[in-house]
Amino acid sequence: MATDSQDSKHSRVVAIAIDNSEYAEKAFDWYLEKIRRDDDVIVLIHIPESYDFSLANVAENEDEQGPGVIKQLLDELEKSVKALEDRYAEKVKAYGIDGKFRTGGGKPGEAIIKIAREENATLIVTGTRGLGKIRRTVLGSVSDYVIHHSPVPVLVCRM
Repeated sequence: MATDSQDSKHSRVVAIAIDNSEYAEKAFDWYLEKIRRDDDVIVLIHIPESYDFSLANVAENEDEQGPGVIKQLLDELEKSVKALEDRYAEKVKAYGIDGKFRTGGGKPGEAIIKIAREENATLIVTGTRGLGKIRRTVLGSVSDYVIHHSPVPVLVCRM
């Protein structure tokens, strides 16, 4: 039921964190099958892998990372993001869902929270790789970060 403060025709904005992993795809599919509402608006959030292109790093490794290599990496990244966007656009279209695709940079957890806030999300859905305690402590976990910093409920799909 919409409240007086909701001028939009949509009951909720669902931010879904995606990448090229099976965990993200399963989380997206779970959302579609279990909790999707016809009036949902979804925001698919993808934070591409970032590379260290600092001048100092490039200068130290000129033979390995010249401007041509950097351009090649950026081109590959752009193609990968486009392919991901196209794949999810097909799914969104098949279900007749209203939504959009957003990308960002920086640390994935921080970027997901930032975009979710910008889009006034009322729910965030993310997958998890199910790292053990030691690996999660050493490597960090995007889903843990999102859970602890989100201003809205977070649904973590563990597959």
